Amino acid sequence: MWWFVGVVVIIVVGVILTKTRQEAVDSTPPPVKGDELAIWPFTVMPIMTDSEVIFFKKLVEALPEYLIFSQVQLSRIIEPSEDAGNDRAFWFNRICRQSVDYVVVAKDCQTVLLAIELDDWTHESKTRQKQDDKKDKALASAGIAVVRFHAERMPSIQMIRHDVLMVLQDL
Repeated sequence: MWWFVGVVVIIVVGVILTKTRQEAVDSTPPPVKGDELAIWPFTVMPIMTDSEVIFFKKLVEALPEYLIFSQVQLSRIIEPSEDAGNDRAFWFNRICRQSVDYVVVAKDCQTVLLAIELDDWTHESKTRQKQDDKKDKALASAGIAVVRFHAERMPSIQMIRHDVLMVLQDL
């Protein structure tokens, strides 16, 4: 008699598992707005402003021994350390939508040496200054120095080289 009950239990469990698997296969995720469109509503935009382009060209000329990248997301150059523990996602979210204007990288293409920000009039607001402070703090915490130049007082190639090399020699 007990063997009969055991067989029935095995059959019932088998039917339930089969039904659950079939439901998982048959279920399709709900559609997301826009997925049905053949073309999405996007257009190309410039990666840099006119001032940033002028500065970038000077930066490349001033530092030919390094690689220069523009408009780099912080999450591509820093990440939460082991000290973040279970709060890694929290700390990642603090930086994931921020970017730095330029990053100076060693010729090995992997060693980030420093970040450069080109500040214009938008950096005069208290809100923007607070954002800049958070960005500077995140980068400094990872050991990446930040050099800030002012777009209104566009530095010469020689001044850019001098200021960047002064910071690099202190690293």
